[in-house]
Amino acid sequence: MLTRRARHQARNLWHKKIGFAILAMLFLGVVMWQGLNKSQDAIPVSANSSLKQGEFGLPQWRDILFSGIPGLIRTTDPKPVVIVKNEQNVQQLLRETVRLLIGVDIADIRSILQVELPLLTKVKSVPQTVSAMTLPNFPKFEKKETIPSGKPLVGLYYTHTAESYVPNTGATHKPGGQLGDIVDVGGALAKQLGTYGISTLQNTTVNDYPSFMKAYDASEVTVRKMIAENPSIQMYFDIHRDAGKKESHTAMVNGIEVAKIKILVCIGQQDLVQPHWQQNHAFAKLIDAKLNQRFPGLSFGIQMENWRYNQHLHPRALLLEVGCQENTKEEAQRAMEMFGDVLAEIINENNIQ
Repeated sequence: MLTRRARHQARNLWHKKIGFAILAMLFLGVVMWQGLNKSQDAIPVSANSSLKQGEFGLPQWRDILFSGIPGLIRTTDPKPVVIVKNEQNVQQLLRETVRLLIGVDIADIRSILQVELPLLTKVKSVPQTVSAMTLPNFPKFEKKETIPSGKPLVGLYYTHTAESYVPNTGATHKPGGQLGDIVDVGGALAKQLGTYGISTLQNTTVNDYPSFMKAYDASEVTVRKMIAENPSIQMYFDIHRDAGKKESHTAMVNGIEVAKIKILVCIGQQDLVQPHWQQNHAFAKLIDAKLNQRFPGLSFGIQMENWRYNQHLHPRALLLEVGCQENTKEEAQRAMEMFGDVLAEIINENNIQ
């Protein structure tokens, strides 16, 4: 016959099992809701790419598993966080209700595990600092001190040189081979890097006129010439703007409205070999992580492309899309100033490692 204490322990164990089962059902319900909420998970399609496809992000708990278990690493990057302005949706309401009732955050798998494994509460999480040393395939570049004084370290160019922002120009593109607003956006990056003593070469060659369809053929010639004439340049950025709706391309960062920045990485095709894609990808992941650490919401994330976009010419060559046609040029320029802060930080870390 069971003692009173044994019966009490058995009853407590049964209550715990019931509680955990209810918790698991609630957690599963939130995961399913996230999977069905496609309106927030879809990645907008850019006007600059003919091969972009919409992708859907995975729930946060899966991201934790992917980051903690190397065997589960994905071949594509997750969708960046979508900022919702002052809205409390069903997910948020359910999350807050469960946290109030049982003290568990269903959006954080660690808080669920801590219910069953109390020792986890004693373990303090240490914030990780992302650097080039923590990323595989990252291509080390020359230190700033080894580059002759006055020589450029960063190269900027514009495949679609006429791209503009409608609130400023009244059109998506400047006509007849004129320089669009996008050149001023790149100029903001060059100016910001200059405050750190980092020299930037901004090539404003018009590549999308007279033939917009052959713009990448023209810009490849531009980049090859930049590489041949400027061996000091350690990284190249092709500056674009995206196409879409302002609400999905705008973030509030440090109380300031800025255009979000998307990073495109090309993996090539069978007949378009891209030998540097893993190095470019590592470079993009470092930039994306730094943006998320320092300016949460600014990054639109990384998008992989089955193309080349001149990234086969250099191991640190990326395409940046700054906002969309509905953003203002000023919002895009503010975004690039922040991008310049992050890039300067990466360059500085490279100098001291």
